[in-house]
Amino acid sequence: MKHKVGFTLLIIGGTLMIISSAIGSIGVYEFLRDYISGQINIEWIKQVLNVFVEILRWIADLGGIVVIVGAVLIMFNQIRLGKWLIGIGLTFGTLALIILIISQIGDFAGISIPYIDRLKGFFTYNTGLEFIGVTSAIVGRIFVKKPKKVKEEGAEEAEITEEKEEIEPTPPVPFQNIYCPNCGTSLPFNAQFCSECGSTFDRE
Repeated sequence: MKHKVGFTLLIIGGTLMIISSAIGSIGVYEFLRDYISGQINIEWIKQVLNVFVEILRWIADLGGIVVIVGAVLIMFNQIRLGKWLIGIGLTFGTLALIILIISQIGDFAGISIPYIDRLKGFFTYNTGLEFIGVTSAIVGRIFVKKPKKVKEEGAEEAEITEEKEEIEPTPPVPFQNIYCPNCGTSLPFNAQFCSECGSTFDRE
């Protein structure tokens, strides 16, 4: 089965993301809505931005499902579309994981990282399962690559093109006739004597 390892990791990752509600309630939506309401005065721009925020919310809420759908598409050889969907499904989960890692590093080193606590508050960190799921899906996506057959076919086509472009051997230049020095009759280049007057040639 093609992409067996990647497919397995993606299914596991997507399932864990769904079970653990990896990116269930994210405070970033409320923050964005409040910012739009308070800072944007043009009504149609405000509506467009609110629609965009709602789309982001749906992407986040359905992250695990999107990952599984992407994995299924990959199994049907729709690799580009599948990886694109998986990337979208992992957007918020990956962001939450990165923020958590940075926060843990800061706590461990005793360093205060500006805004990291506020960013961390935008996400709901329920259990460790969601991050296992996100990590599994990220690794699975990396494992999925274009089939080697496609590359080999491309190389074969390039070789055929190169063969066609090779310079064809030029046809030999036809030899010019010679003329008999005695009577002036036109004779073949390799003639040893004149067919008209019988004179022989000295061909040194």
